[in-house]
Amino acid sequence: MNATTNATQDDIRNVIIIGSGPTGYTAALYTARANLQPLLIAGSADKKTSRIKGGQLMATSDIENFPGAIETGVDLDTWAYLDEAAQAEAIKDVKGLSGPHLMTRMELQARHFGTEMLEEFVTEVDICSHPGDFYTVKTEGGKEFKTRALIVATGAAAKTMGIPAEDKFFGKGGGVSTCATCDGHSYRGKTVAVVGGGDSAMEEASYLANLGIKVHLIHRRDEFRASKIMVQRAQKNPNITIHTFRSIVDLKGKPHPLAATTPFYKDDEVLTHAILEDPRDGSREELAVDGVFVAIGHTPNTGLFKDQLKMDEAGYLERDRHMRAIPSMNACNRKLHAMEHVPGVFVAGDVSDHVYRQAITAAGMGCMAAIEAERYIAEKLADEMGMDSEALDISTESIAHSHWSNERDQMGEKPMVERVVEAANA
Repeated sequence: MNATTNATQDDIRNVIIIGSGPTGYTAALYTARANLQPLLIAGSADKKTSRIKGGQLMATSDIENFPGAIETGVDLDTWAYLDEAAQAEAIKDVKGLSGPHLMTRMELQARHFGTEMLEEFVTEVDICSHPGDFYTVKTEGGKEFKTRALIVATGAAAKTMGIPAEDKFFGKGGGVSTCATCDGHSYRGKTVAVVGGGDSAMEEASYLANLGIKVHLIHRRDEFRASKIMVQRAQKNPNITIHTFRSIVDLKGKPHPLAATTPFYKDDEVLTHAILEDPRDGSREELAVDGVFVAIGHTPNTGLFKDQLKMDEAGYLERDRHMRAIPSMNACNRKLHAMEHVPGVFVAGDVSDHVYRQAITAAGMGCMAAIEAERYIAEKLADEMGMDSEALDISTESIAHSHWSNERDQMGEKPMVERVVEAANA
């Protein structure tokens, strides 16, 4: 551990977080405020991948469903003193932050409190060799780290259509999205296509249609995987037109309206048309659309943990109510195989959630995993020092209470690990 805990094994870190996005950054913020000096391995900033630094929100133009993530010209200190008419006028100008802006704010906040960040991809994680002692993490740059606690926040990747033009229009308001609840409001009064035939596609299409958006639902077959009731709802919605035996094989666009004035958009285009193909005869047609929402499922980023951590049928990592990872039935270590959970390994965010998949729920799980990691390290340290965890009140509840900013700031409350060290030295 580091000097914070006065331990002897200085080469073993307290906490490593794999993955950024709302989950990773929130976990980093909380563990940093606990003086655990976390290392966050964030992925790369220059690769188009599901593991890109900042996660899936880096491809979201305006976020409208993350509380407080807004831009406004109002002086918030005077907001309460504005009359009703002035408040109503100010509300009209409220705009959601872009995904990259929100992720940058989260990164800066985590780093401000002491998070160390590494922009590389993780290539290997060894959970089997020393479970409950330490875990080894290796990166593409040849770096190797050992850690007592590991928070897995690798997220999930939306499946794509796999056509060459897709990347060109993905993110930054270009027209291709994988999240209707994130980006749908930007298309009010416009026309979009939704690709897919399952419940997710029906939900996305209905959500967008209910915003007053004209929706073309594109499916490559004439039978849907979605439940019958979901299909019927889509068929009855006047804003949804269903196209069966159609696939999008190409996309067309025009220069982004800000390309000439804003370097960030210099080489970008915005979508104008989708090229549809009938798989039965190869015939093609152009469909005028402002956006395409791809709803063909997600793939959790769990490859690093195969035969180490337990996954459900869809490949998502399983965890218990304390965010602790569950060992795989094929675990490579007999000791690990016999454990109910993997001590010190915590799972949070979309890598373990195929239901909600929202930025706010991902952030909440990052907070929970961080608090549980702090508890684990404090208990481990107390045990090493021959102290009674219960007597020290090392519990999830007491640690969560210590993170209330007003309590910590006004009463001088210290992080749990520091309290353990002070008690040992008393």
